[in-house]
Amino acid sequence: MEALEEEHVTFMNPFMAFTNERILTDALIKIFSKEAKIPAAEIRTAAHAAWQELLASREDMKRKGEETLAWMKKHGRRGIVLAGRPYHVDSEIHHGIPDLITSYGFAVLTEDCVSHLGRVERPLVVTDQWMYHSRLYEAATFVKTQENLDLIQLNSFGCGLDAVTTDQVADILTQSGKIYTVLKIDEVNNLGAARIRIRSLIAALRVRDQKHYRHEIVSSAYNRAVFTKEMKKDYTLLCPQMSPIHFDLLEPAIRSFGYKIEVLQNHNRNAVDVGLQYVNNDACYPSLIVIGQIMDALLSGKYDLNHTAVLMSQTGGGCRASNYVGFIRRALEKAGLPQVPVVSVNVNGMETNPGFSFSVPMITKAMQAIVYGDVFMRVLYATRPYEAEPGSANALHEKWKKRCISSLSKKAGL
Repeated sequence: MEALEEEHVTFMNPFMAFTNERILTDALIKIFSKEAKIPAAEIRTAAHAAWQELLASREDMKRKGEETLAWMKKHGRRGIVLAGRPYHVDSEIHHGIPDLITSYGFAVLTEDCVSHLGRVERPLVVTDQWMYHSRLYEAATFVKTQENLDLIQLNSFGCGLDAVTTDQVADILTQSGKIYTVLKIDEVNNLGAARIRIRSLIAALRVRDQKHYRHEIVSSAYNRAVFTKEMKKDYTLLCPQMSPIHFDLLEPAIRSFGYKIEVLQNHNRNAVDVGLQYVNNDACYPSLIVIGQIMDALLSGKYDLNHTAVLMSQTGGGCRASNYVGFIRRALEKAGLPQVPVVSVNVNGMETNPGFSFSVPMITKAMQAIVYGDVFMRVLYATRPYEAEPGSANALHEKWKKRCISSLSKKAGL
């Protein structure tokens, strides 16, 4: 914004977490007592008043939702929960979709005016770590219990995280016999297709009403296959290839602790094609090739699917990478392979499996393998473009890689 470049304009862009009133107030005091010389006591008073107003606005939304539901019941009307992100209230973004829906006699509700009425059955197949996502799942859970309520989800940018939420909301609704509709309105002015889909949904709902359709409510809780201690001795653990130089060294390091791990070597175009069959196509390219490798291997006929598991890292961060484990489990369900355990490799306790655990020696050896990989990557990439004899850099890498693998393969304690 050009105005911010003018003289006498102070632009502050601090991070302020809305975790609770105290954390937010402390951040405001840190910023404004220094920059604007506002007394801390005055900031605390203002922040408290603002926080109370924030809570009151949320309560207003809940009351309006309950009021609308009561109106629907009294007048025999149906409603649509138009679940979008906060900016979807902007008419320039939603392009009049709420008005179109109300023109058919339907009430329109937002996800945050009904989410408090739903309680999600857990655990979900996805990692639920965002407040908006949690509200969305709660709203969908409430909708599936109501005969006169349905849901349309708005999606405006095909974000990898929306690939997670759309799949999960679809599961919650369709498993209980509800119709799920997602509208992508990315950079589009003519929403003819979206309007047709809304009209089609409304027509389908009216047909259901005529036939007195009643849906069966099904739990959204996911019961995962657990990797047990007994499985360790005769199960093969498949791990997707994500960094060839490093993973070639990590494989023998983990094998030395008694795990039959196999790093897949099918990171190719076919893996991408398979991934496209089993992963939401709005997900990122790395997720497509990772899940594609796993599903390609499992469907190849090479492995005993009753004695095979999948090993996958899980960071726990805000990125969609935390949901690769969920992507894999959904793909396994789709392929009719729910018995295949997916072992989450994490250091923050997100998931545990009795048959796979970290020990200090294993972590030490794994870190040793990663350091070897880092060294190989740096010297190989720096040397290969300038080698006098073609292939000599790769040959030297292979020579020393074998020596490192020999060292990493020694059984623990030897």
